Amino acid sequence: MRAVAKFAMRSPTAASISAAAYAVLALFFAPFMIVSGAIVAISTLRHGAALGLRVVVIAGSIAGIAYFGLLHQPEAVMLLAMAWLPLLAAAQVLRTSESQGQAMGICGVVAALYCGAIRATVPNIAEYWAARLEVLGKTVRDQGGTFFAPEEVAQIAGVMHESIVVVVTLFWICATLVARWWQSELFNPGGFGREFRILVIPKAFSLIAALVAVLALMQIFAGSGHGLASDLLVVVVVLFAFQGLALIHHRAQKIGLAKLWLVGFYILLILMLHRIGVLLALIGIVDTIIDPRRLRSIGRRAE
Repeated sequence: MRAVAKFAMRSPTAASISAAAYAVLALFFAPFMIVSGAIVAISTLRHGAALGLRVVVIAGSIAGIAYFGLLHQPEAVMLLAMAWLPLLAAAQVLRTSESQGQAMGICGVVAALYCGAIRATVPNIAEYWAARLEVLGKTVRDQGGTFFAPEEVAQIAGVMHESIVVVVTLFWICATLVARWWQSELFNPGGFGREFRILVIPKAFSLIAALVAVLALMQIFAGSGHGLASDLLVVVVVLFAFQGLALIHHRAQKIGLAKLWLVGFYILLILMLHRIGVLLALIGIVDTIIDPRRLRSIGRRAE
């Protein structure tokens, strides 16, 4: 991974080619899109938004031709802009503020806008996904395979949208963090860890989180467990989960906990992402309220 960043930092052309190449590879292995986005982000972190935009335009032109040739869908090219432009904005905020929390706030705002756009353009999201799954199921059965039962399809369709909200929010946040980690490895060894351990989501999001939680409860009491409020609640949970994770890293570093303990925790997080993620979000919210790291008293950049 460090070698990828080192090559991308050789020149804007190298960054553009790398971002385009990994975006195309992402069509075959989706996690490569994080690498592609991180290249855009580190270009912005290192050289500013103007050069970051230049990388987006050149890489978008190269990858866009490949996307059109492989997918034969002009609108697929828009996916590149939707993936990269928010990262350019988040990276520029991180570059100027040196606050990972503020950069994540940008990612959260973009994810919220995505939720609103989908809810505004797709009247019934569950039915939309059910129809897509039925088409997939028909293809599988025509080829002699087996697919989910109708009741299972309905259950999956009901959670598909919220799952995608988690994925897109994690994509923007993880690509930004990977870019910052690369920058630290190349130019500021140890800087990423120090910055991550004091990560705090902006205070405005605490008020938004409370409002969203109330709206989500009202939505449930009204007989609908799925809607824009529940989508926004998912975004809030993801944001504060990272603050909870930062607090755990802070405590682990403070008490000299072995790194293997953190490795074990991350394995548990992967295996029980839903439950541990919610727990981390609660820890993050508690951290905002009681400030156990004493960040308010010792300053934003102190540790």
